[in-house]
Amino acid sequence: MLITSENNDLIKKIKKLKDKKGRYEEGLFFVEGTTSVLEALKSDFEIEYIVMGEGVKIDIPKGDFEIAHTTERIFKKLSDTVTPQMVMAIIKIPKYEENTYIKEKGVYVIADNIQDPGNLGTIIRTADAFGVSAIFTINNCVDIFNPKVLRASMGSIFHIPVIATTSQILLKLKRRGIKVFATHLKAQKLVHECNISDKVAFVLGNEAKGVSVVDLVDDFVKIPMTGEAESLNVSIAASIFLYESQRQRLIKNN
Repeated sequence: MLITSENNDLIKKIKKLKDKKGRYEEGLFFVEGTTSVLEALKSDFEIEYIVMGEGVKIDIPKGDFEIAHTTERIFKKLSDTVTPQMVMAIIKIPKYEENTYIKEKGVYVIADNIQDPGNLGTIIRTADAFGVSAIFTINNCVDIFNPKVLRASMGSIFHIPVIATTSQILLKLKRRGIKVFATHLKAQKLVHECNISDKVAFVLGNEAKGVSVVDLVDDFVKIPMTGEAESLNVSIAASIFLYESQRQRLIKNN
């Protein structure tokens, strides 16, 4: 069946998912593009619909979901991109039990009031690349299922648990013996001078205000910089920290 009207019930439902309130009212979010849709199909996430533009040919494996086709005009109304790839998946928001992901080992990321969706999405992708156990977002962080976050994550949202919670998560981690780090320009220790190979959580602060949960941080470190820039983008800082953690683990295991 080809959907040609914006008054179609499915089309109206998908339009609501562009807004955070609509996503949580419906309990759904969407991802766009071939890469993200295929990653969703390989995951344990529950997909309700695959929506494709008219004439688009993608090999979609069989599953417990419906496939809908729309005109190019209608699809562009649904899309969050200027030049859509004409395929999207409508997916149920997962219900994570955060205590399941708090272990006595592992590397964790705490996103503290990060507002830029591109930054959060890149952090998710980087955390996935370096084997992070879980990501927790706190203090009014940008919504995990914001389309721009999902696009920047490049499908990594389906590989690693990302859970919206409160700053109490830091206390839970600390009770399990997880040491909490954050970066600070005035810190005395350099990141590579600390043991961050395992049993560690890294707090990434707001782009303008920095870390808000300073009282819960066990140790502050800084990234050595010799240039003139005052600071690094938060997603770049995350990449450096997580790479150093991975480097230390590889040395220990060899």
